Parts: sequence; structure tokens; C-alpha cells
Amino acid sequence: MKRIISSIYIILIISFVATNVAAQNSDYQVKQQFVQSYEELKSSIDLAMSVDEVDSLLDQVSKLEVKYEDHEELLDHALYPQTFSSSIEALQQEARNAEHMLLIIEGQEEKLVKLSDELANYRSEIDHLNNRTDSLRTLITDSEQSEKELANLVQRYRNSIEQRDEFVLNMIDSLFVTYLDMEGSTFTELKEENRTIETGDNPLEVILAVIEENIQILKTDNGTLQTEDYLRIYVVQSRFNEVWTRIGDDLATIYGGNNPEQWESNVEERLNDWKASASKNMWASIDEHLEQNNVDLGAFDNNKSFYEASDSFISKATDASRDKVVTNENYEDFQRFYDFWNTKIKSDWGEFVQEGEVLTMAQISSIDTEMMTWRDEAKPRSFIIPILFGLSLITIVGLIIVLARKN
Repeated sequence: MKRIISSIYIILIISFVATNVAAQNSDYQVKQQFVQSYEELKSSIDLAMSVDEVDSLLDQVSKLEVKYEDHEELLDHALYPQTFSSSIEALQQEARNAEHMLLIIEGQEEKLVKLSDELANYRSEIDHLNNRTDSLRTLITDSEQSEKELANLVQRYRNSIEQRDEFVLNMIDSLFVTYLDMEGSTFTELKEENRTIETGDNPLEVILAVIEENIQILKTDNGTLQTEDYLRIYVVQSRFNEVWTRIGDDLATIYGGNNPEQWESNVEERLNDWKASASKNMWASIDEHLEQNNVDLGAFDNNKSFYEASDSFISKATDASRDKVVTNENYEDFQRFYDFWNTKIKSDWGEFVQEGEVLTMAQISSIDTEMMTWRDEAKPRSFIIPILFGLSLITIVGLIIVLARKN
């Protein structure tokens, strides 16, 4: 009998221990399963790429809460210092934050798609103008027409390039305004999401095409373009470069696919080539214009050297005028440079001179001041009064001598 009681007692103890172990194992599994589900949902929220996807994940968070709400007390202890309730709330808040950000990003994507469509329209018009410009250039090169007809062709060619440059500037302004509106944390998020925009034309391709066409125009020009055209092209390049500096990295990140660095490098290399050609042609054209008007400033090929050459030219001419008695020839020199300065630099070319920083406003003001000093020194002097004064003096002296002899 004692043996039977002892056996029953042992069985009860074993059953109790087994029940406790099973309960502990069950609690551990509940915690592990909850944590695993929690982490999976958190990871999915972090990787979500659309608002619909986040909405679906929010539903799953609600289901997770319902599934484990009966184990809240257990999980409060297991998740300490967090609680079951605070964990669910944190997951829901993270999902709401992700949803808010994705709403903004999707709005930005719509802007980018719209911009791409606008670029497609710009590119179509620019391509049309390029074809027309190329045809006119070919006609000019092969022309056997009269001088008057050739002049009309040249004027049409220049007008076509000017119109094309206006479209290019409008395109650049559209790019700049769109990306300026998108600057900030949301744009950073858009880049970090590595979301590629594929609708419409790729801005990087359009930019490279525009740059190549400009380089081609500059390198194949046979003297058809005038200084004003070169100045305008120089300004277009400067604006292009300025906008690229601001948004080029962003464009390459979003539209560059798997090779953003290569895209960025290619554009910058071609921009530098365009800048070198535009600068060389512009300064050479200004120098040629001066030479045709018998003004020799010496060598210059940039803003600094052009200003210094002008400043030195005026300074030497002013000194020469100051040292000479007869200044008619010096005044003619002054008049030639004065006409160039006021008619071309400040009037006909003024807009491009300032926009392209060919000369700064401070430099122009300084030259203006020196020009006035040169004018005063070079102005032809009248010798009538000195001659009359001399004659009067001789007369007086003669009278004195006559009176002295009489006495």
C-alpha cells in the first residue's frame, strides 16, 4: 500500500513539474513568436515602397495586436522595459510616419514625371530647331547665291540659333524650379529610396544632347556667327553650368540608374568642353571686333585679363594725352574706344556682358570713371585765346617801347 501511495505521489510531482515546464515553454514560445512577427512587420514597414503597401501592413499590425492581446500581461513582463501596448503603438507610429513620407515622395515623383514630359516637349522643339539650323548651315557652306541672298541665309541661321538658345534656357529654368521646389528632407528621402523615374525623356540624355549640339555649333562655325551670338552662347553655358552644379548630383542619382557617377562625370566633362569652346570663341570675337575698329588692347582671354587690358589701355592713353600739346589724334583714339565701350559693351551686348560676368558692375563703373578722365585730357584744346592773349601782350610791349623812345 505504501508503495502504491509513494508511486502516486511521484507521478503527481512529475506531472506538476511537467506542467510547469510545458507552461514555461509555452510562454517562451509566445514571446518568441510575438517578437519574430514584430520584427518582420517592422522590417516590412522600413522597406515599404508605396502607400498601399503601408496600409496593408497597418492591417497586419492590428491583427497582431488582436492575436496576442490575451497574452498582454505575459508580454509586459517579457518585453520589459517596453510593454505589449507600447510596442504595438510604436509599430503603428512607424507605419504612419512611413505612409506620410511615401505620400510626399509619390507627390515628388509626379512632379518628376511631369518634368520629364515637359523635357520631351522641349527636346522635340530643340531637335526641330537643330535640324533647321543644320540645314541653314549646310546651305551657307555650299551657297553660290548672291551676296544679298547669302546675307539673308546667315541672318536666318543666327535667328534660328537665338531661338534655340531661348528654348534651352527655358528648359534649364524648368529643371531648376522643379528641383528647387523639391529640395529638403523629402528630396533626400527620394534619393535614398533609389527610386528610378522612367516616364518621359531622361533629363541626363536631354542635357548631353543639348551640350553636344552647342559644342558642334561652336567648333564648326566658319565666321557666320557674330560677337553677340558668342556672348549669348557663353551666357547659356554659364547658366547651364550653374544649374548643373546645384542639381547635377540629384539628377544623376535619380536618373543615372546603376551608373550615376559615370553619368555625372560624362556631363561635367562635356560641360567643360562646351565652356572652353564658348570662352575661346567669345574672347576671340571681341578681340577681332576691336581690331577691325583699330583698337589694340593687347592679349586677353578671360574676365580678369580683359579688364586689366582695358584698364591699362585707358591709363596709357590718358598719360599720352596729358603729355601732348596737340591732342586731336589722341581724341580720335578716345572716340573709337568710347564708341566700342558705350555702343557695344554697355548697350548692344550689355545684357550678356553682365549675365555672363564678362565684366562685373564694379569693373564697368571703374572703366567709366577712367574714361571721363581720358576724355578730359584728350579733348582738343582751343589755341585762339592764348594767341589773342599773346598778340595783346606784344601790342602792349610795342606801345611801351614806342612811348619810351618818344620820351
